[in-house]
Amino acid sequence: MKSVSKRQRTHHGAKKAEEAPNYYRQMLHVRGDEDHPIDLVVERRLDRLAPKKLAHLQREVMGRIGDTEPVLELEALRSEISADRDEAFFNAGYEHGLADALARARRGSIPLSNEVQQFAAETRERMVQLEAPSQAALGLLECLWALMAKHGSASR
Repeated sequence: MKSVSKRQRTHHGAKKAEEAPNYYRQMLHVRGDEDHPIDLVVERRLDRLAPKKLAHLQREVMGRIGDTEPVLELEALRSEISADRDEAFFNAGYEHGLADALARARRGSIPLSNEVQQFAAETRERMVQLEAPSQAALGLLECLWALMAKHGSASR
């Protein structure tokens, strides 16, 4: 079956030029025969009986259907889409967490008002969401430069 994912699949999170890092794939074990570390953590938070219930219902449905090939294709597609979404959610969360941690580390003990903290967080989130964050950073710097030039000329 043809992949539905927009992302290029490469070994262990390696990225092609201009592609965002894939933190989920970077965490894969070298041998590839173990469960993903994130799956192990998440598994402890989910209903342990759900996979057994799902397998039971799948066997029951498959037993009642004459031509199972379309159903198997449908389930494979659903599974691939779900896996791609899980990976995308993980990578997005990782990127947002990384950006937040870096901002906090750079700020250190400098206090910011709640309003300024909210503005900074929203700006960081928007920049992480963009396809070209370096261009967004240049745009933000341009805005800051204009504000500083305006306030610098007013204070003279």
